[in-house]
Amino acid sequence: MPLTPAEKQRRYRERRRNNQEKEEETKRKDRERYHANKRLVRDLTTREHRAIKKKWRCANARRRDKAKALSMIMHTPESSPPRSNSPPRLSTSRESTPNSTSAAVRGRKQIKRNRSKLFRDNMKLKEQLETVNKRHEKYKKRYNREKQKRFQNEDGNRCNQQKYQILSNAIKKRYKNVKTRKEKVAIQKIFEEKTVKGSRQKTQIIKECLAVDQGYVRKQQPLFKVKILSTKIKEFFERDDISRATAGKKEAVSLKKDKMQKRYLLDNMKNLYVSFKQENPALRCSYKTFTRYRPFFVVPPTVAARETCLCRIHTNIQYLAFALCKNKVIPTSDLNKIIVDQVCNPDSLACMTGICSVCLSKTTNFDTSKDEIIVRYSQWISKTEVIEKAGKKIKVTKNVKEETESTGKALMEKFEITLEEFKRHIYYIKTQYRNYRKCIDELTTNEIALHIDFSENYSCKCFEEVQSHHFGGSRNQVSLHTGVIYSRCSDHKIEVSSFCTVSGNLSHNPAAIWAHLHPIFASIQEKFPEVNVLHVFSDGPATQYRQKQNFYLICTKLFSNYQFTKVTWNFFEAGHGKGAADGIGGFLKWAADQLVAHGSDIPDATKFYLALKDVSKVRLHLITNEDIEQSSTQISDNIVPLLGTMKVHQVFSEEPGVLKYRNLSCFCQRGFCTCMNPKNYFPLKTAVEQSTPSNCDKNMLSDISNLYQKRTKGFYRFVYSSDSDDVDDAPLISLKEKPTYSVAQPCTSKENENALIEMENIHANKINDGICVLVKVSSSKQDYVYLGKALSEVEEDGEVKIMFFKAIDNTATKFKLVETDLSYEPFDNLLAIVPEPKKVCKGKRVYYQFDTPLDIFEK
Repeated sequence: MPLTPAEKQRRYRERRRNNQEKEEETKRKDRERYHANKRLVRDLTTREHRAIKKKWRCANARRRDKAKALSMIMHTPESSPPRSNSPPRLSTSRESTPNSTSAAVRGRKQIKRNRSKLFRDNMKLKEQLETVNKRHEKYKKRYNREKQKRFQNEDGNRCNQQKYQILSNAIKKRYKNVKTRKEKVAIQKIFEEKTVKGSRQKTQIIKECLAVDQGYVRKQQPLFKVKILSTKIKEFFERDDISRATAGKKEAVSLKKDKMQKRYLLDNMKNLYVSFKQENPALRCSYKTFTRYRPFFVVPPTVAARETCLCRIHTNIQYLAFALCKNKVIPTSDLNKIIVDQVCNPDSLACMTGICSVCLSKTTNFDTSKDEIIVRYSQWISKTEVIEKAGKKIKVTKNVKEETESTGKALMEKFEITLEEFKRHIYYIKTQYRNYRKCIDELTTNEIALHIDFSENYSCKCFEEVQSHHFGGSRNQVSLHTGVIYSRCSDHKIEVSSFCTVSGNLSHNPAAIWAHLHPIFASIQEKFPEVNVLHVFSDGPATQYRQKQNFYLICTKLFSNYQFTKVTWNFFEAGHGKGAADGIGGFLKWAADQLVAHGSDIPDATKFYLALKDVSKVRLHLITNEDIEQSSTQISDNIVPLLGTMKVHQVFSEEPGVLKYRNLSCFCQRGFCTCMNPKNYFPLKTAVEQSTPSNCDKNMLSDISNLYQKRTKGFYRFVYSSDSDDVDDAPLISLKEKPTYSVAQPCTSKENENALIEMENIHANKINDGICVLVKVSSSKQDYVYLGKALSEVEEDGEVKIMFFKAIDNTATKFKLVETDLSYEPFDNLLAIVPEPKKVCKGKRVYYQFDTPLDIFEK
């Protein structure tokens, strides 16, 4: 019969034990294998070390418990009967036995009785001992069982305690790291459950899990103080420098049947709380209270409600700060902190405009060791492109977000230059809003304030539309001019009323503006006959409110047609004109869409007016084309431009025909003070100037066809037309060669290059109406340089209105002004500022002559 594997192994081990060398070799291999698999404490990780120590502790505890239990069983002392104080005494002496027989008998009986009694006592004691032993063993066994259970429970409790500690630490860490109030409340609600609420350890649990002492009871403030605090917080959140108003028809929110237009916060709650505490140091207010009293319609911004009307200055410098901070060139991207570190006082005009001598020594804390790194950043720029439309090439200007690369040093320099302009921009924003609040808060009974703005045009709709109307160009639009009127009542309270003027004419020029304002001024005079001082606040686009025609109407029409004796017109800083008026347009458009959704048709401005005039408290007025045409007839054709128009933020007048202006608003004397040295502006020429007219003034823009061959299209159409592509690569012609000048040849100057041109330090502040500049014009293959005349300052979108000159000979010193050749050029395309030319008149012909040739490159 074959051997089993076990028998084979047993015989193999016997043979190995008989061979001493093999036995030693086997033991050596076993030791090596053991030590190879065995890991020392120093080789273990922290987690493995904790696990093995825990295993050792449990094993040692079980070993000690087992040894202790065995010792108690083996060394239990034997039980013995209790000792009696007077044990029975047996006498065996015969000496006491009476000699008589009866005595002997009695003695033996007594002995027998005693022996019987002793036997019975012994039997009883044996029974008692056995009972006690059984009871001892029972309780001993029970004790061992309970002890074993206790050990098991202690292990379970220790494990549960560890789990509880881990869970409480996780909750505490999460509660500490959450940022929003909503998440904190969600965690707190866990401890409001019945299981926690019903226990007597709720306070201890909350203290351990949230690190919050529930035993501390805050002292309650009096009710009147709470009301004052809540009112202050509400007014703080509704300020235009804290939250921005919305104009969208869908941006409304309701709470308990109270419907309000949304306002989006301009900063996070932490920073706003810091600002609130700085403005109100005497108020006792915690961050939790600050968030509790935030109005329900003031909400954080979302992606869907992103701001699409951002200020270009703010956005571009913020991109620079983000790029520098990301590459650790500057410690923070918070522009407010950067400005505070660079100025003595953020509320000082001298500090914020670079005039303060102390602030000049303060610079941004750059890491200069990163001068050579390459940094990528974004910028919003105006870009000129040539597109083909209807077979013709035309120039268009687009605002695009462009990714750019630069060295760290170049970006630092650009950031420093941009920061100087940004500080002025910030100061102007705060100053204008501060004066806006001051004007309204301190209104008197003879004053009235208007905040006006054009809302986005409303696209008319019908309840049912055919496809060609819905997707075609047949849809009409309605122009909405909205505003808010602030007045002081007899009970010294500020009364607020809103209005909107509706028109099918989409023009937003000064003539249209004053046609929209006419019914408003008429209603003000009717409702407030005692009012003779007017304050107007608006944004400052150069095509609407901030231009010479509007200035002319302010100092003439308001005095002659509406009997106002004093007037101020204030402009918010560029890109920051959002306010209360924007919410009115959003509400009206939302209300119009609701009517359309319920079956109404709103195909034009008249239907819009009739449908909404009784829907709300907003007063509506209908403006016709005839009203706008009539308003345009009241504008003079000889209005003098105001130099530095885009810098002006307040104009005011106390007498007809004279307007005073300054760079910032001031209401220390209700807007009519002499702070910041206001200058006088006369929209119309004085009598002396008008008495000496010249043919040159009357025919400044006439064509000089006798001096030069007449061109039937403007420079841009000539440069970008398809029939001139063959000369796109024409070389530059130096005046040293004295060539024969022709239409398609460029004329340049290299002899006196830069002699009369201000090539360095060209700045937007130097671009004013009437300044002559060199402008770069690009085609698909070549860059050209033309002479132009600025007709405006640098506008909000970074463009300048240019009227171009045309060279009339080959000397590059004589030019004519082409009235029809107009274009809006990006500021970046302006190459230099040239001196003012000499105006030469020959009959009705006018040309402009420079003392030295200009470096131009015409096509």
